Amino acid sequence: MERKQKRKKKKLQKRILIGLSIVIGVLFTAGISLIAAWLILDYQGRNRLLAKQEAVPEGMQDFAAESQDFTADTEGEETLQTGELRYHGKTYAYKNNIMTFLFMGIDKTGEMEASEDLYEGGQADALFLAVLDPDEEKISIIGVNRDTMTNISVYDRNGLYAGTQTAQIALAHAYGDGMEKSCENTVNAVSQLFYGLPIHGYCALNMEVVPLLNDAVGGVDVVIPESAAGADMGINGTRHKTGWKTGQQVHLMGNDAYTFIRYRDTDQAQSAEARLERQKTYLQAFIVQAVNAVKSDLTLPLTLYTTISPYMVTDITAQEAVHIASEAVSYSFSGENLYSMEGEVRMGEIFEEFYPDETALYELILQVFYEEVPESVKNVE
Repeated sequence: MERKQKRKKKKLQKRILIGLSIVIGVLFTAGISLIAAWLILDYQGRNRLLAKQEAVPEGMQDFAAESQDFTADTEGEETLQTGELRYHGKTYAYKNNIMTFLFMGIDKTGEMEASEDLYEGGQADALFLAVLDPDEEKISIIGVNRDTMTNISVYDRNGLYAGTQTAQIALAHAYGDGMEKSCENTVNAVSQLFYGLPIHGYCALNMEVVPLLNDAVGGVDVVIPESAAGADMGINGTRHKTGWKTGQQVHLMGNDAYTFIRYRDTDQAQSAEARLERQKTYLQAFIVQAVNAVKSDLTLPLTLYTTISPYMVTDITAQEAVHIASEAVSYSFSGENLYSMEGEVRMGEIFEEFYPDETALYELILQVFYEEVPESVKNVE
């Protein structure tokens, strides 16, 4: 009897071990498959993005040569290579490895769909350039005021090109169907504003996606500025009143995140600038959270890409998104790499208008997208 019990016990232990081996084998195989799939997507995305790294901001050299403020100083100097320019007696070279992406927050809710009215594509209330610098392994973010006055392409109601006009850059997205045409028009406007800066991809998101992204990384901690105290706004047909107080630290989840970056009191002067500052504050905290979340779960970028696709218009493929995420998790990011355009806010006929400081913008582009060429290197060449 005792021997039978021992044999049964051994058989049970053997079955358990076999079962565990099978489970471990399945998990190991699944893990290897997942890693392999990730590496394949990463490889494909890297190759796709490398193919886009060709153009340089030609307008920078043109502006330097033509402007009274920026003398080219080329007489008697060495021949400039493609992507190089002279500014205040120094030579700068464009960083060819840099990747720049435009992110747009559109003032619409619900899933992205084409608008029948070509003047109702939605305005880009949030505009940010995300810059990945592989040489310095850092991320830089440049916020663009939605009221920035610049040349934008305009179209008639039949979608035919009608020339350009000086208007708020947020309106560039409105001229189109709210899909690819609107995005491309905005990309062109931002690129020209930044002297022909190459933009390697765009992503337009309806504001409704903010809670999804926010909660996916575990929420974001912020300190409430005066411009958001007592924020009260409509979300999906209902009122969302926060009761926030100036200086209060809160952990944003769900619709609170939407309210924080979207709320704007148009009765207050320079409300667009105040909202942009809040968006920058949010982005700084969100990026830190997102990087940590991706480090814990490499599948998160692809999962999010799929989840938010109905609310998104982008020319960034899933493979490219995977590669960007895999690169970004190892890059540094801090408040020092979060920039705003300098300029002056003036009251237009109806709405406020932001006029950028051309000198400051030019030097910002040099700081982020260029590197100084040392004299020793030029002499060797």
